[in-house]
Amino acid sequence: MKPGTIPEATTTEARDTTVVGHRPSRCGWWRVHAILFVAALAARLAFQGGLVGWSTPPKDDAALYDSIAASLSQGGAYVDAEGYRSRRAPAFTFLLAGLYATVGHSWPAARVTQAVLGAAACSILLSLGSAWLGRRVGLAAALACAIFPYTVYWSGHLLSEPLCTLLTTASTWALLRAGSDLRLTATWAFLCALATLTRPNMGLLFVLGMAWILPLSRRRWAAVALALAVFCLALSPWAVRNYLVHHAFVPITSMGGVVLWEGNNPIVAATPYLRGRSLTADLEKNDPAFDLPELEQDRVLGRRALRFIRERAGDMPGLVGSKSLRLWNVFPALETSWQRWLAAATLIPVLAMFGLGVVGACARQDVRVFPLLVPVFTVMLTAAIYWADARIRAPADPMILLVASYGLWSVLDPRRGGEGRSSKPGTPLL
Repeated sequence: MKPGTIPEATTTEARDTTVVGHRPSRCGWWRVHAILFVAALAARLAFQGGLVGWSTPPKDDAALYDSIAASLSQGGAYVDAEGYRSRRAPAFTFLLAGLYATVGHSWPAARVTQAVLGAAACSILLSLGSAWLGRRVGLAAALACAIFPYTVYWSGHLLSEPLCTLLTTASTWALLRAGSDLRLTATWAFLCALATLTRPNMGLLFVLGMAWILPLSRRRWAAVALALAVFCLALSPWAVRNYLVHHAFVPITSMGGVVLWEGNNPIVAATPYLRGRSLTADLEKNDPAFDLPELEQDRVLGRRALRFIRERAGDMPGLVGSKSLRLWNVFPALETSWQRWLAAATLIPVLAMFGLGVVGACARQDVRVFPLLVPVFTVMLTAAIYWADARIRAPADPMILLVASYGLWSVLDPRRGGEGRSSKPGTPLL
């Protein structure tokens, strides 16, 4: 298969016209995008207005993001309500600060922005899925993303998930086009860097994405050098800022050791309801390490976590297994029983179709599905290393829905579902 192409048989599926009965014009396809965007936006705004409340004060992590953004918007320092200067990654915080500087410290405006970010991710998913797996697969995935309770839920809170999901979806779109085109390789690396500046664990997108790009690139080492340069240059301003503040090398946040300890410690390992999760605030408050200065706290807790992992190596497979189960938990702990049942009723069939999609792609040797799994492997590795819940999984949810849509259509129409077997060169993926 030539770099930057898809197999000849799959071009038939990529040009699938069964959605509307004929091949839509460019104008008609943009109309589909507009309708999808409005539907996704309406679902998120309805959730915010009907269940969350426009002016509900942010809590926990959301309150910390809000406090930094409020400080920045008034010309203050990058410091959260707890006094930490580098505990939170900067991308979402600066987005929120820019909004507050423009319209004032408005939680309703922030929630509308979160809804717009979520709707934009659905639109990108539609473009990505339609071009890569066919229009009916892409459209089904995008419609699911527009109303999927998990993707809608995060828009109601001032957290980094909607922005990180948008950037992860956009980086996957660029990944599918990178390798043979150095400009798109640079775009992919830049989007990976922005996702990393939103949530540091998403740096794994860059590492895992290289495994897809390298075999496709005619100028392999030029692509690697360019991607590394763009990725590092995009991260460097924040690393320089952190050095000026702390007089130490802090690439993004001062939280890596803290989070590693929160998910790998004797209390979590010995407490059934905490296994796979993180330490709760009430269990941390009596730990003298949390009274240390910011960087020293991170170093001490990081060393403590590594020591626990070494000394309890025999317990690690079980703990990692618990984390993996938490990542895919179909009965999450939510406020009401109807929310729990809604989560289960939607996630169980999605995961079943996702599994069918992965197995079917392996059986057909349909390599198109493999790069879509980069965000999924990213959150799985994050869960194995740190801890897991639906929030950790959130950036990969659009790709999970896309592979699930691929699996669904493979069941509904097995003949067309198997059209990715040919290895003959086809047309460039535009």
